[in-house]
Amino acid sequence: MEFDQKKVLTLAGTLVLAAAVVVGGIYGPSAWKVFMNKTVSDQNAVLIQTPPVDGADTGTAGTSESPPGQEASGASPAATVTNPPGINATPQGDVSGPKKYKEPDTKDISLAPSVAGFFGEGALSQDALNLAFGAAWNIHQYVDGYLFGPTGGPQMNEADIKKYIVFHKSLWDQRIKNEAGATKAASFANYIEVLFNRGIDAFDAKDKVRIEQFHQEIHDLDAHLMRNDSSAKIYGATPFATKR
Repeated sequence: MEFDQKKVLTLAGTLVLAAAVVVGGIYGPSAWKVFMNKTVSDQNAVLIQTPPVDGADTGTAGTSESPPGQEASGASPAATVTNPPGINATPQGDVSGPKKYKEPDTKDISLAPSVAGFFGEGALSQDALNLAFGAAWNIHQYVDGYLFGPTGGPQMNEADIKKYIVFHKSLWDQRIKNEAGATKAASFANYIEVLFNRGIDAFDAKDKVRIEQFHQEIHDLDAHLMRNDSSAKIYGATPFATKR
């Protein structure tokens, strides 16, 4: 039987091409998707860090215990963890560019007269003071970064900031339960809890107006009520607003 060489080659080429199309159709999209996902992931990765909650030299029991984050119900869990959950620990930025996370330093505490009486003998302990200061300082940094970009503060998205506030609220709730003089500082202690809840709800809803309102309160709590930072803007957003 005689074969037409041209027809045989044409048929063989057609079969090879068909096989390549089938293989490409099966494996090509998957391989491309994997490659593109890796490329996009590398280019668009969000740099988020997990800062320590304790101050550099606090040495307090209140800040050494770190309950895991919970949902906005605010119930304090029995177990403890060392870092807020759900936050990727990736070093951030260049020190000469975006603002990096800075640890709170209890040496910066300088209470406004309107809140000073809630701490000290017969009221909330130094542990509670350190924790309130550290929580305000830490949350303030990330809210600034969220609102004003990398030059405003370290970066974290809405969901992680919500978890971060929940984490600090759980620390505060647990600390207050151990405070013998909590009733003498009830107005301040309750305000902190409600403030945390407002922040949790605002970031959960991604509501920019409520987030800005929360920002003004956490700014005043940190910069003016806890640190007496005369260079910081005064919003007068807390019920303890005072002129120093």
